[in-house]
Amino acid sequence: MSIVSSSLQGISSDLATILPPMHRGNLFLNTLALLALLAAGSAHAVLEGQPAENDATARRSTAATSANVTYTEVARTLPSGTRVREYADASGAVFAVSWSGRHKPNLKKLLGRHFESFHNAAAVKERRANLSRLDVDTGDLVVESSGHMGAFEGRAWLQSRLPAGFDPHEMK
Repeated sequence: MSIVSSSLQGISSDLATILPPMHRGNLFLNTLALLALLAAGSAHAVLEGQPAENDATARRSTAATSANVTYTEVARTLPSGTRVREYADASGAVFAVSWSGRHKPNLKKLLGRHFESFHNAAAVKERRANLSRLDVDTGDLVVESSGHMGAFEGRAWLQSRLPAGFDPHEMK
């Protein structure tokens, strides 16, 4: 028996102790499917990182804004079905991301090292009656997120990394 197989059986037996009997039937197969899903979702880009082109769903294209600013757009679909677009400058660094779908993406993964400043700014933001929208501007990081159950969209960008003439409101 291989190490991977024995590890998966160990995980399966651990899960079997906490799942009700009706869900134990194909526990080994369910565990494999869960691990495959987790592995597929692990490929991601972060602000100031490289686009996630190794993702099987990634589609790369070169685009230009109305101000004729050239950038690279990498669009991919997460396992949840959410569509994420990454915008990279001439050096290949991601300066902005946008998302749209039934589920919010993991902002900690998308924002990378900038997540903490987003989280801190969002925590002190005054609560408004419209709880379905959150706009955060830390001076460099800008995040606009809105939606409701089953329909989320948003975008985030770094002011300091935007190519000259790029309008973040033109992002899809």
